[in-house]
Amino acid sequence: MENSLMKLDFSDEHVKLIKDQIAKGSSDAELQLFIYQCKRTGLDPLTRQIYCLFRNVKNKDSGQYEKKMTIQTSIDGFRVIAERSGDYGGQDEPIFIEDESRNLIGAKVKVYRFRGEQRYPAAVGVAYWSEYVPQPGQDAMWRKMPRTMISKVAEALALRKAYPQDLSGIYTIDEMSQDNKNDIQDISAMPVTDNSDLQILIDSCETIPELAALYNNNSALFESDTNLKTYLTNRKNTLRNAATTVQQ
Repeated sequence: MENSLMKLDFSDEHVKLIKDQIAKGSSDAELQLFIYQCKRTGLDPLTRQIYCLFRNVKNKDSGQYEKKMTIQTSIDGFRVIAERSGDYGGQDEPIFIEDESRNLIGAKVKVYRFRGEQRYPAAVGVAYWSEYVPQPGQDAMWRKMPRTMISKVAEALALRKAYPQDLSGIYTIDEMSQDNKNDIQDISAMPVTDNSDLQILIDSCETIPELAALYNNNSALFESDTNLKTYLTNRKNTLRNAATTVQQ
């Protein structure tokens, strides 16, 4: 079967738009890496199929927080890449792992590929609840739909194993929800010097509670700039629509 990954090409105007709207605050090297991953996967950042997000991550050597870019997509983005490969053979239903008290502790997903007409198991992904559940206050979806959320992580792990050339270096939003809890600085507590900093932090928020905390800590700046408040509202609506889609 022929690989049919979509080939993307970006004009200088598109690159500038991505720099200004999608990858705000990125260095030239980070922007080049993001563009490269978009082209490699065939996912379009301008239609929000793939995201460039920043976190303040603690440097284990210096103990200081440093801005780090992560390239993320949804599980649907992973499925699109697998389907476009031309040899994706689907997957089994997730197998859920429970302890003796029937508490959910993980999920396992097996995915398949075709070699000619032969369908074979290409990879198995195993995800454990304790390793991926977000910190309290950011775990509403995980508490409401625990099996759905952990099985999506297991599926992402399996797809990355099955398609390493296409998916290495890219993570789903569900995989990064916990994002090394103890090493990530709370977005709402990050220092802000001007409104452009706030726009970057708004884009980095992945939950509505994060947005609320960011607003509360910088309410004076938000109240003095109507465009900034609109930007915050739009991000909140995006997150709310994404949560609604997950529930369907």
